[in-house]
Amino acid sequence: MTQYKPRVITRKEAKKQVNRFGISLVIYIFLNLLLWYGIGFLRNRYAGFFGNFDPDLIIMVFFIVLNLLAGYVFFRFSAAALDLNIKDYLRKPKISPQRMVMLIACGIAVTYLFTAVGSFFRFLLLPASNQFEFVGHFTTRLNIIKNIVYFILFVLIKPWVEEYAFRGVIQRQLGHYNRYFGVLASSFLYALAQPSLTDAVLAFFSGWYLALITYRYHSIIPARRIRMAVALFTWFIAVLPDRFVIIPTVLIAAAYLIAGYTLIGQKIDFHITRSGAMNPKLWKTVLTSFTVIISILLFITGCVLSFII
Repeated sequence: MTQYKPRVITRKEAKKQVNRFGISLVIYIFLNLLLWYGIGFLRNRYAGFFGNFDPDLIIMVFFIVLNLLAGYVFFRFSAAALDLNIKDYLRKPKISPQRMVMLIACGIAVTYLFTAVGSFFRFLLLPASNQFEFVGHFTTRLNIIKNIVYFILFVLIKPWVEEYAFRGVIQRQLGHYNRYFGVLASSFLYALAQPSLTDAVLAFFSGWYLALITYRYHSIIPARRIRMAVALFTWFIAVLPDRFVIIPTVLIAAAYLIAGYTLIGQKIDFHITRSGAMNPKLWKTVLTSFTVIISILLFITGCVLSFII
């Protein structure tokens, strides 16, 4: 039997492959910034621009459209151009309920730990905050509608679509060069897709965790489930009335305890610097690809805009 040998490609060919998904990434980041800061600018400078339409509702509806376009149009074209068989990454691995609870608890712990880190930098740097003040307030018909749309966007759409784009397409393609490099580099690019530095901190570490899970199970389904569960958990905490403050405290503490038990028991491998993950040739190839350069410039633009809008 002839042993399979991976095809060796040149750096030029590798850059061409990076740019095939990089074009979709650039479009996604650009539209993301346009929504966050373009509509924010109009809302702050021209209060009557939206007429009777609520700006928060407009932002969320457009974000739903953007995410669906990114995941089911742009990145699908990228996957086809790269000849990636994404169906293989959509299989459902066998994971016990106990294991799934552990994975979700670790996801919650990572999210809240680095949200706290991001909040510290937000307190020091005072950038614009991408928060929706209406969450949990069901006092008017408009607020009820906005809460429903918020739930659809952040609990259902974003986890479903972004895992396809960043773990299903980007991580898998970069993993062809080196599987651990794919984990780390896809997390870096996921951070670049955020509208501010504080958001990027959380995105990098949560993306790294989700990339490890995707690599472990060779499927994006567990990562999708974890993200949806974490988003649902976060939404539930946000909508709870203040008089039930003890409930979030207990739930978050329980998540940290389960995550701690999981880490101490070495149930998940969190090594970040495996062979190839920091390969300078691979990083040079990615970072000098023109679409990644544009993505970095757009990210820097978003960081600057977060301080002035």
